[in-house]
Amino acid sequence: MSNTEDEVVYTWEVMEIGHTAPPLTIEITEDYISSYSDSIQNTNGQHHDVAVAQSQGFQQLVAPLSMIYSFAPMRRHDIFENYGYVGPEKYAKAPRSTPFAGTETKFFGIPVVAGDVITSTTEIFNRWETKSGNKFVSFKIQAKNQRNELVAEYLYNIIWERAAGQKSRS
Repeated sequence: MSNTEDEVVYTWEVMEIGHTAPPLTIEITEDYISSYSDSIQNTNGQHHDVAVAQSQGFQQLVAPLSMIYSFAPMRRHDIFENYGYVGPEKYAKAPRSTPFAGTETKFFGIPVVAGDVITSTTEIFNRWETKSGNKFVSFKIQAKNQRNELVAEYLYNIIWERAAGQKSRS
C-alpha cells in the first residue's frame, strides 16, 4: 500500500486458519547451493563438487538441509498482503514485533539437488491463546519439487501478542 493512511493492519480478529500466500517457485542451481553453503561455512563436498556428490549417491550437488529456510521462506507478510493488510511490524502508525517462538522441521527423504524446481506454500496452520493470555500463531510452510513430491515442511511459530501486563525479556 502506498499511502500509510490507507494501511489496515492484520489483526488476531481477522486472522483465519487456512489463510495463504501465493505459491513461490525457486530454481535450485549449483551456484545457489554452493553460495548458500559458503555463507553458512559448510565445506561438505557434496554441496560444492558434483563428483563428490555423485560419489555419495546424488545426481547433482545436494542442498544442505538448512537451505529449506532459503528456498521455502516463511513469507507471513505475503499472507497479510494477500488479504489486503500489512503485518504488525510494518504498520506505520504503531509497529510492534511478533517474536520468533520456535520451529519444527520435517524432511521426507527426498534430497533437494541442483536442477530441482521447488514450489513452496505458506499458510496459517494454527493459532492459540495460553491460559495466561499470550497469543501464538503457527505458520506451515511446505516445499514440493517439480515432480510434486513433498521434500520438506516446517512449522514456524511466533508470539502474536503478549498478555496485558507481561513485559518483554531484555
